[in-house]
Amino acid sequence: MNKPSLPLFPRLYLSIVLAVIFSITLTQFVVEIYREQEELNFFIRDTNHMLQYLEANADAPADGVEQEIKLPFPFNIEFSAKFINSKRPGGVCASCSFLKTVNSNRYYELEEGERLVEAKLAGTDSSLVIYEKLDSERSQEELSAMDAELDSGQMLFFLLITVIALFLGLTLYWPIKSLQTQIKGLIHSHRLFGEGDMGVKADERIPKPLDELALSFNEMARAIAGNVKERDIFAQAIPHEVRTPLSRIQLASGLIRKKSHDLDVLVLLDDLDNYVLDINELISQIVEFSRVREHKDLASELYQRVYLSAFVESRVRLLVDTGHKSLTVAIDNNLEITTQAIYLRLLLDNFIKNAVNHAREQIKISASINNGLLSIEVEDDGVGIALEHRATIFIPFARLDKSRSRITGGLGLGLPIAKAAADKMKGNIQVSDSSLGGARFSFTQVICV
Repeated sequence: MNKPSLPLFPRLYLSIVLAVIFSITLTQFVVEIYREQEELNFFIRDTNHMLQYLEANADAPADGVEQEIKLPFPFNIEFSAKFINSKRPGGVCASCSFLKTVNSNRYYELEEGERLVEAKLAGTDSSLVIYEKLDSERSQEELSAMDAELDSGQMLFFLLITVIALFLGLTLYWPIKSLQTQIKGLIHSHRLFGEGDMGVKADERIPKPLDELALSFNEMARAIAGNVKERDIFAQAIPHEVRTPLSRIQLASGLIRKKSHDLDVLVLLDDLDNYVLDINELISQIVEFSRVREHKDLASELYQRVYLSAFVESRVRLLVDTGHKSLTVAIDNNLEITTQAIYLRLLLDNFIKNAVNHAREQIKISASINNGLLSIEVEDDGVGIALEHRATIFIPFARLDKSRSRITGGLGLGLPIAKAAADKMKGNIQVSDSSLGGARFSFTQVICV
């Protein structure tokens, strides 16, 4: 299912706007229908009075003769009346729309919107017609007064509609805005906690059911913070507790080496010393991994300007005894960046060590910046990494196949340390196939040159 392109709250606000517009349109439509019906009812009532008056007081003309009728005040202000021949071509009004019949009187609507009533005179071909005055029959003063009255009525109507729309909009907007603010607060707490602030707490003084979400988050945060604290204490205690007996083992090994000249014993002592060195290295990597993940960035204190080529070559000289392996650094000597050198060193060190451990003959290190994106790649010509294992290698102590195991010198923490350093730099690591035939480890980061 595709994710909606518009976020939730903009969609809610848009729904409010559409609902208000629809409500205004519907209200205007209903009011207009009601107004027209009421005006027709008023017209029927008024013309009934006039018809009764005219039938009693007006003298009907000769059969079929058309004649204007002078209406009494106040009817003459809004209405005109006449006798017409009902059998003339086109009938009473050729361009009228028939509305309804009431008490044998037929009601019509003219093209201009005025209404007309026809009452047939019994036993004649004449009809008595009463209609609302046309604009052509009114004086300029009357037209101006009507326009002013119409404008005033429309202004009042739209003012009323605007007030109702604003009230409706604010009534809907305010609780949604409050809900959005509360959810943003929860999201902010989650983000800070995800970035390593173990002391952050969500505000529990918010309405239900969001308070339950805040409460469950705080309980989860307390549990995780407790586990992290225990892990940190454990990680800090292990080096001291383990290195102390290791030092004693090394001391005992040295004493035995001085007193014994048996070759078999000396070989065993050499193996023992190597095991102690391995354990010391493992402890160092555990401590380093813990520090990288636990470390709080100190903003500008971590950033330095470095020439990337010189930086990489200095790490290669310090770390790599390539022997028969060929290592190539393909980086522009003038490529200078501002970066967190502490994390970049950890990233490069572990990429390079990994490549040296698994390469057959060739290692290549390259870097470039394109459109503000820093890319660093370390490639080897080893056996590569299968697609299904490329996420697993960043899990501490993960083991893949025999080609990438303890035999090659890895302890299972190098790549997790590199991943942790990349995360601190807000960069990404990808693993792909190298053109050399082995694995390519790529680090990318948006950077300011």
